Amino acid sequence: PPRPGQCRHGAKVLELKSRHAGTVLAGAGLHPSRVPELSDEEAAAELKLVAQRAATADFIGEIGLDYRDAPDAPQQRRQREILERLLDIAEHARLPVNMHTRRADRELVEIARTFTLRTGLGANLHWFTHSKKLAWRCAESGIYISAGPSIETDPLQLDVARGIAADFLLVETDSPVEYGGAVASPSWAPRVASLLADERGDEADAFAFRLAQNLSSYLGLDVAG
Repeated sequence: PPRPGQCRHGAKVLELKSRHAGTVLAGAGLHPSRVPELSDEEAAAELKLVAQRAATADFIGEIGLDYRDAPDAPQQRRQREILERLLDIAEHARLPVNMHTRRADRELVEIARTFTLRTGLGANLHWFTHSKKLAWRCAESGIYISAGPSIETDPLQLDVARGIAADFLLVETDSPVEYGGAVASPSWAPRVASLLADERGDEADAFAFRLAQNLSSYLGLDVAG
């Protein structure tokens, strides 16, 4: 999970956005894996910073639940409380959310569903390609799912990604996480999209156009026909 220095990294991302307007999108968030290590004062400071950065961000995230890093009930309750605060920030700023889940999948899907129904804002479950049943539940609830490089090496995740509803599919690279001995970068996105297009039997250009439309819809932007 992100460690001390995260605040500086967030500032750099926002700086990149300002330097590459229209190309780079930036999020502001507090990863759930960081929550157990933070004091109440540190958590309050992080939340305040996210609220401040929401004014120039494009989405709030990553946020979510991670019960591997919060194994006991009090830690899990604190993660949920922090998540609700972050969702309140997103709703106030009218920004979509990018969400992380580990060992809390059903709970987070319901939280994302409630957020989307209540606010009309987009919710994306990042790297969520490990459950067909919950992927269908996401589509029924208007929740986006982004598939990443793991589909290149994990047949189960590729199988789930094949079936994600076309109107709610996004791609990602999870940079700079390492896959297959190489550090992922944003430049990997086209190859993830190309694999998905092939596996789903879609023409490459049409598939790319669909992904662009989905991204615009997730961000709450007008989508041209």
